[in-house]
Amino acid sequence: MTPLQPLLRKEFRQIIRSRRTVLAAAAIPLLMLTFVTGGDILTLKLGFGHHPIYLLSSARSISASTLLRHETLPVLVTISGMVTPSIIMGDALLGERERRTLELLVALPVTVADVVLAKVLAVVTFAAAVTIPLFAVNVLMVSAAGDASPTQDLALFILLLAAISYAVASSLLVATLAGEPRAANIISGLVLGPVVPFEGLILVGIPGLISVGICSAALALAASVALLWSLRLLSFERLFGAA
Repeated sequence: MTPLQPLLRKEFRQIIRSRRTVLAAAAIPLLMLTFVTGGDILTLKLGFGHHPIYLLSSARSISASTLLRHETLPVLVTISGMVTPSIIMGDALLGERERRTLELLVALPVTVADVVLAKVLAVVTFAAAVTIPLFAVNVLMVSAAGDASPTQDLALFILLLAAISYAVASSLLVATLAGEPRAANIISGLVLGPVVPFEGLILVGIPGLISVGICSAALALAASVALLWSLRLLSFERLFGAA
């Protein structure tokens, strides 16, 4: 823990110092978990959701309230969980690589594992500090509207944690594989982009909260694969973009 503590302090200072990155990382969860959810709830309360909604086939219909609880909210939670850590991790690795400050770590008595662990812990802590309070506000809003239950709240919270884990692990993998920001953006799009469409198919195809559990398990499994892949490839040379 001795080399990790100063590295953690450095990472937290670096995250907070980059105000534009912090604002960008917090804007999407704020929008999704408060304004978009509030707009959906308001639409229901104004009476625009009385007609049945058909998904994939006219043989199965659901109410607008069910659509909000079991399809819309999981997607909003997943997007909120993925955006913040991916932005922060990208700045923590690719941004620092451009600033040429990673090389200074070579002179310190730290290993590449220490550097990566400090970055992962800092990003996870920041992402949790941003998204969990906003998720709590979201729960209060949905509960006040009468469209939530403790079981659903727990399932969505687990989904949020799984989304954060996947975003951190996949962003670490992207930064490890990509030598420059343009390539990182392309790979990141390929890694994160399909998540929401695939999740939407699961949510629509499997009714009830079991679909949320399947999405959480899939994200957790993908996060484990991405993390193990990253750890096999990691070296100071890859962190510096030299390999």
